[in-house]
Amino acid sequence: MILVYIILLATLVYFIFFLAQFYNIIFHGYPPFISSSQDNINKIIEAAKIKETDIVYELGCGRARFLKTIEKSYPKTKLIGVETLFSIHLLNKIRLKLQGSKIKLINKDFFKLNLSKTTIIYCYLNNTTMIKLGQKIINECKAGTQIISQTFSIPQLKPTKVIKVNSKKVYFYTLNS
Repeated sequence: MILVYIILLATLVYFIFFLAQFYNIIFHGYPPFISSSQDNINKIIEAAKIKETDIVYELGCGRARFLKTIEKSYPKTKLIGVETLFSIHLLNKIRLKLQGSKIKLINKDFFKLNLSKTTIIYCYLNNTTMIKLGQKIINECKAGTQIISQTFSIPQLKPTKVIKVNSKKVYFYTLNS
C-alpha cells in the first residue's frame, strides 16, 4: 500500500513539474528544462579559467551540475544557482543539503536579482531570454565579468572567444566597461 502512495506522489510531482514547465514556457517565455552533458560542462569549465576568488552565478541552474562540477575543483569559490521553478529549486536544495554542498540556491526570477557582485555568469537559456539578459548584464555587471552562454549568443556583446563543444557553440564574453 505504501508503494502505491509513493508511486502516486511521484506521478503527482512529475505532473506538477510538467505543468509548471508548460506554463512558464508558453506564458513567460522561459527556456525549457534542458541539462548540459557532463562532458560539455567539464570542457566549458576548463576554458573558463575559474579562480578560487570568483563569485559564480548559474542562471536557470536546474540541477546545478555546472556549479557542482566547479565545487569539486574550486572548493573556496562562491557558487550561486538561480532557478525560477520552485519544484526544481526545492528538490535541488534538498539534494545539495544532503550532499553537504555549499552551493547557495536562490528561487527567484534572475531578472529581479542584482548581478553586480558576480565575476562569472553561466547560462544555457534561449534567444529571447539572452536578448533581455544581455541588457541586464551591460547595466549591472562590472568590467572584467565573464559571461559564458551555451548555444545562445548575447546579441549586444561581442564574444571574446567561441568554442565548439560536442557540436554546440559556447560563447565567452568579458565586459570591458
